Amino acid sequence: MLFSSTIFIFLFLPCALSGYHLLSRFGRTAMLGWLAAISLVFYAYWDPVYLSLLAASILMNFCFSYGLGQGKPEAWQNRCLFTAIAANLTLLMYYKYLFPFLNFLYGRGLLGHGFPDVILPLGISFFTFTQIAYLVDLRQQVAKREGLLSYSVFVTFFPHLIAGPLIHPRDLLPQLETNRIRGPRAYDMAVGLSWFVLGLGKKVLIADRIAPLADFLYQHPHSAGLFTAWLGALAYAMQLYFDFSGYSDMAVALARMFSIELPLNFDSPYKARSYIELWQRWHMTLSRYLNEYLYTPAVNWVCALRIARGKKISRKAAATPEGFLSMVFFPLMWTMTIAGVWHGAGFQFLIFGALQGIFLTLNHAWRYLTPKGSRFHDVIPAPLSVVITFLGFLVGLIFFRSGGIHDALYILGSMVGLHRTDSWFSMREYMEAIPHYSFFIRSGAGCVVSLALLFFVVWSFPNTQEIFSRALGDRIGWPSLVLPNLTWRPVMAWSLGLTVVFCLAILMLDAGTRFLYFQF
Repeated sequence: MLFSSTIFIFLFLPCALSGYHLLSRFGRTAMLGWLAAISLVFYAYWDPVYLSLLAASILMNFCFSYGLGQGKPEAWQNRCLFTAIAANLTLLMYYKYLFPFLNFLYGRGLLGHGFPDVILPLGISFFTFTQIAYLVDLRQQVAKREGLLSYSVFVTFFPHLIAGPLIHPRDLLPQLETNRIRGPRAYDMAVGLSWFVLGLGKKVLIADRIAPLADFLYQHPHSAGLFTAWLGALAYAMQLYFDFSGYSDMAVALARMFSIELPLNFDSPYKARSYIELWQRWHMTLSRYLNEYLYTPAVNWVCALRIARGKKISRKAAATPEGFLSMVFFPLMWTMTIAGVWHGAGFQFLIFGALQGIFLTLNHAWRYLTPKGSRFHDVIPAPLSVVITFLGFLVGLIFFRSGGIHDALYILGSMVGLHRTDSWFSMREYMEAIPHYSFFIRSGAGCVVSLALLFFVVWSFPNTQEIFSRALGDRIGWPSLVLPNLTWRPVMAWSLGLTVVFCLAILMLDAGTRFLYFQF
């Protein structure tokens, strides 16, 4: 069930909110029971068969949680945590990596027969990593053990179940306590509905409209020349931006309708002035997860080894070639390579992750070479920094979206003129080949103008966090170039504007589209 589907908007969500409002009169247990029930219905709508997998995963990890926490021997807790993580990762690897790996061996002649692909259970990565975080936090005694009902809501709460935000126990569990969960509030409902409509507009009116242009390039990578390759690559960058931004808005907004706050997950990453900042703004909860559970442990392990060998671990030591390789390069490459493989089983995802590690390493190296106070610090103008950062990410996205390494390399070759060239003013045949192309103008020049307008909006206008800054407690970044003081208020003008956006989105809903991050 998609957030952008009619059955969700006009049936599931009204029923979920109505039941939650009615049961709020009967106390915490009734509200939590309702949230767990509707979340399981939401998941079962996709495929009831995998509902048992989700339930089994919850029960397994809930049982493991009783082997962790205060009062248990250290050795026992370590064994219990290791077994729990191994069991979770085994389940994930079975569905996500085993059969692609076996078919890879078959394609190389190392196995006698191939295997049919197994359908990836929806949201398995997210509910698996959410539960691992809970167990690790229990082991470190930064979370407390919960009852089965609270724990089930923590894992299955439908706004984050399928594609994030990737929540920590501290994000949600405290809000489910007796004196914190009180049912829906009128102001939260107004904020949530308004925010949801903006997210729906991003998904339906922008991401879905530009999707055919991006899809055609990656489905026919050898048909594009210089300009069409750039056009398709930039179109996908915009499609993914508005698709994931729209989903993140809708997820946070849906939780807000139930007077529950989820962490922000997307903060205008294309405005980032460095690669480090980009990953602080793109899929923010995943970046936080990677930092806490992969990068920081890797850094601590390296530092412990260096101390045991009598080496320094100061910032000055990290600025030396040997120290930089061990304390910066290795942890970053380890973390981002794992992040890339998490997105998919193909080698193109491995390269995507490795590129992210390389770009982050280069960014850190530049910071060490140009510390504050040096004449080279901030020598690159901010607009140029934004463009350089975006182009680096664009290269990674080509591997991220391509069907294989060969296709990605061919597209990159087309973008630098190694293959045939074409003109964006004479691409009628290319445009007519795109099925159901529904963006603004059916011409190369029209597409260029449309993409330019989207980049102008992305780089110059306030994002949804800034628009809803009053509801979020003024958590905003730099002022935007255009309409810097635009903020949402529960007034008639906003109601009319959002009504128009909602009606347009409903008229243009496409049952065949899905959120891009659902495949992970």
